[in-house]
Amino acid sequence: MRFIFLIPDFDLGKTWKIQEKIAHLLRLKPLQRKVFLGMRTDVVFGGTLNIMRHCWIARNCGAEAVLATLRGVDTYGDRGIKNLPFIPWDDRRKEDVCIVPDYVTSRIDEVEGRAIAYLQVPLHTHADFNYQDSRVSLWTDSPHMEAICNATYPGKAAQIVPNIIDPELFPFIPQSQREPGVLFAFPRKNPEFIDATENAYRALGGKYWRIERIDGLSIGELAKEFQRPQGFLASAEVEGCALPPQESMASGIVVVGRQAKGANFCMEQGKTAAIAETPQEAAQRLIELENAEVRDRMSRHAYQAISRYFPDREPTEFWQKIIQQYKSPALTF
Repeated sequence: MRFIFLIPDFDLGKTWKIQEKIAHLLRLKPLQRKVFLGMRTDVVFGGTLNIMRHCWIARNCGAEAVLATLRGVDTYGDRGIKNLPFIPWDDRRKEDVCIVPDYVTSRIDEVEGRAIAYLQVPLHTHADFNYQDSRVSLWTDSPHMEAICNATYPGKAAQIVPNIIDPELFPFIPQSQREPGVLFAFPRKNPEFIDATENAYRALGGKYWRIERIDGLSIGELAKEFQRPQGFLASAEVEGCALPPQESMASGIVVVGRQAKGANFCMEQGKTAAIAETPQEAAQRLIELENAEVRDRMSRHAYQAISRYFPDREPTEFWQKIIQQYKSPALTF
């Protein structure tokens, strides 16, 4: 028995991107579906990295665990997690346990054996597979997502699994040792919110914070850059597993901004983060976070809260239980 984690091929080629744009512009549903299920991406999303980390933890706990793509080749390189084995998706066996990400859960119906739908993103949570099958389990990552799963898959309970934060990649660096006033933001996630927050902050007379927009970095490059800022602006309206705010907390960076409709479930106002759902609120929070004592206290509380997701804590406990659970005699199909 193996645990097989399905992820998209990482591809910077142009051909499939052109097909994707044409399908979108012409609203060609069959072509859109074909491109979508082709499972290629030119962005390494946090949800994919989280799946890779689960594969890594499973292997560390003694399980035979592999990543699967349609081609079966590691095209991620430094953008993924090194030394994880890859296989083609079609090489799965009946006795394998297949973990399938939310945006392609329709592929679960291809699996002959046991399958797990890993539901990390609200926008991709759909009842497009036979979720009532006893061979199929549901995983998710937060109380917010659990409620969405309960509504989408009535009668089938979803298990909350821990995210995985790597403290070696994202070591804690105190606020006093970081670059004063540097505030990171990801323009890929609602740039309008970032721009409006910057303008509102200046209108309040704020002069301490300087927003740096970060995009297109590998996980290694991002980890290096995360050693610099004092703050992170969470701008997304809807999040999935919400790794950037959590990696910020592990690093000693104070998080200010949106809870992403509950997906940023580690954000606790005034303790682990400064929650602000509008640019005006975010600007006011940034004024408050000009205080060094407030920043230091919040960053240390956030670190303590997020440490539960370090690999040797809840993730290892989770995988030790999962391995024992699936070692039980396989179902007869």
